Amino acid sequence: MAGTTVATAALAASFLLAEGWRRFALRRGHLDLPGERRLHQQPTPRGGGIGIALVLLAGAPWLGGGWPGFAAGLALCAGGGLLDDLRPLRPLAKLALQAAGALCLALAWPLLPGVLPPVPGVALAALLVLSMVNIWNFMDGSNGLAASQAIVAALAMAWLGPSPAALLLATLLAAACLGFLPLNFPRARLFLGDVGSHALGFGLAAIALQAAPAAGEGAWLLWLPASAMLLDAGLTLLSRARRREVLWRAHREHLYQRAVAAGWSHAGVCGLYLAWALGAGALALAFAGRPLAWMIGAAIFTALVGIMLHRSLSRRWPPNGSPQTAS
Repeated sequence: MAGTTVATAALAASFLLAEGWRRFALRRGHLDLPGERRLHQQPTPRGGGIGIALVLLAGAPWLGGGWPGFAAGLALCAGGGLLDDLRPLRPLAKLALQAAGALCLALAWPLLPGVLPPVPGVALAALLVLSMVNIWNFMDGSNGLAASQAIVAALAMAWLGPSPAALLLATLLAAACLGFLPLNFPRARLFLGDVGSHALGFGLAAIALQAAPAAGEGAWLLWLPASAMLLDAGLTLLSRARRREVLWRAHREHLYQRAVAAGWSHAGVCGLYLAWALGAGALALAFAGRPLAWMIGAAIFTALVGIMLHRSLSRRWPPNGSPQTAS
């Protein structure tokens, strides 16, 4: 009953905050304008993910030990994203705020305490946070994609490693995303903005850090529910790095961007990625508790199939073409 009340309150708060921000952004002109590297053709308010960030921030005092580090880290990461939504920041300034936020959380919740020594545990936790924040930022470009993927990843990771903090964070994050989605999918009247994508990446990293000790050897499976986003972002960045391109420069080479440019609807792309996420999440849950070799095998199998599928679809959807109107 308490969980239902928390979820309902988070959903309602996220929706009301997002709708209020949408009206504010329209009045003040905080809009994402169409461009050759974007998939929409209508000016659309950005920054609607502020509701998700505030919901997670409001729940911080109930997360147990280390919650001030979570709150400070979220404020820095999401706050930097909000500043960028209002007036674009220099890449280094934005990265510095992300890194400071990642360090706050890593110091409070290091990776696998008691298993890893303190310094590697903090360093790897900070790297995880920084990676997830930027991956969700890179992958936030098609209606409903970032929020729907975050829902699946949050709930599945918390199920795999059901610590109290992971379960509460997953409930808040999933409910807040559901509150935001009516304004973003199937027709986008509001975008998450960097404040939203940063909050989602930060929240998912925090769930993973809390779920990993509870999952035990099953921590190998935690990446599977987010694998659609991780594989697309990782393989695209690897391809760009091979060509010595500037990795943080805006582009349209992610697989989801190619699909829309090739004529797929935003709803179709969201459904395709959601199907993979649900399948990978179900596989993770099915192998949880099995012998370690089986769990490692499931993780490797998912990676190999994902890489092959990405390569196949990359040939089908080359990095060119005109974008379909976001609607």
